[in-house]
Amino acid sequence: MSFADPTSDIAFKKIFGNQERRHILISFLNAALGFTGKAAIADLEILAPNQAPHLKDFYDSTLDVRAKDKAGREFIVEMQVEDHKDFGKRACYYSAKAYSQQLRKKGSYANLRPVIFLGILNFSFFDGDDFLTRHLVLNQKTLKQELPDFEFAFIELKKFLKDEAELVDIIDKWTYFIKHAGSLKKAPKVLTKVPEINEAFEIADQHLWTPEELHVYDYWLDRERVRLSALQTAKEKTQAAIKETRAALKEARAAKEKTRAAEKEARAAEKKTKAAEKEARAAEKEARAAEKKLLAESQARQKAEERENKAKADKQRAEAKNLRDKFVAAEAMRADGISDVLVHRYTGIDAAQLDVWIRSGRT
Repeated sequence: MSFADPTSDIAFKKIFGNQERRHILISFLNAALGFTGKAAIADLEILAPNQAPHLKDFYDSTLDVRAKDKAGREFIVEMQVEDHKDFGKRACYYSAKAYSQQLRKKGSYANLRPVIFLGILNFSFFDGDDFLTRHLVLNQKTLKQELPDFEFAFIELKKFLKDEAELVDIIDKWTYFIKHAGSLKKAPKVLTKVPEINEAFEIADQHLWTPEELHVYDYWLDRERVRLSALQTAKEKTQAAIKETRAALKEARAAKEKTRAAEKEARAAEKKTKAAEKEARAAEKEARAAEKKLLAESQARQKAEERENKAKADKQRAEAKNLRDKFVAAEAMRADGISDVLVHRYTGIDAAQLDVWIRSGRT
């Protein structure tokens, strides 16, 4: 036995969009939305019931089922396979559009009825681990649902991790059916105990499909394989690009560190050079001071020598003058008839010295 994947266009609408078998959709909606008692859906009308799509219209088909119950509540059930970051906005847009279309030109606001959006996502969209979440408009302080006309519920198949033994609630069983039916060869007993799910398995049995339906389904499978292959290729390319980017960043960081080290060395060398220049200037200053000191000392010695020489010369001149004066006095005394003995006694010049002086021209 081979079952079609309920997440495919044709299988999803064939199972949940059949007016004659609307009790299947009713069971699923009551389970997903937690409707019990008076809130439970007793009956509904499927809007634009399912018709087997033609291959030429395949790209125009949508994966949503719309229905309205006896109370006028409108339900939008959408199966979303591809991950779209703006899916939440699209859900709000669809709900707002369906809500506004209820009001005709002469209609009253009192005639507006709630719109409830149920999205089945084949990807993770919200934070947290819960596979089923409900989103209501609540009063922030009282937490009362005072604006009940908009509700949103989402089933994230990627977060549904239960196996057959863990299926307890009907919504667990419906979610298991939607996620795994396409890969099953036999319907599990835990699921077929629910009449509506058992009937859903019968509808998904491809042996009961028409050739046209099978042809469209095979085309969907091929397109899905191409999509997954493209995603895998894109993922591999992205990972390769990330790897290259990380390597480039690593190289850039290494180059940056190397540059910083070089700059640090350059700053140290510059600092060392400045210190050497400072030392050189200090040494030059000391040399100039020493040179100046030596010059001053040399000049001082020269002046001292000059003074000493001058003093010696003066002394010699004075002594020469004194001696000449003695010779002049001795000659004058001799000329006056004073004896050489007395001359020598008074001048210290003896007769021989006086004669030599006179013969030398009195110099």
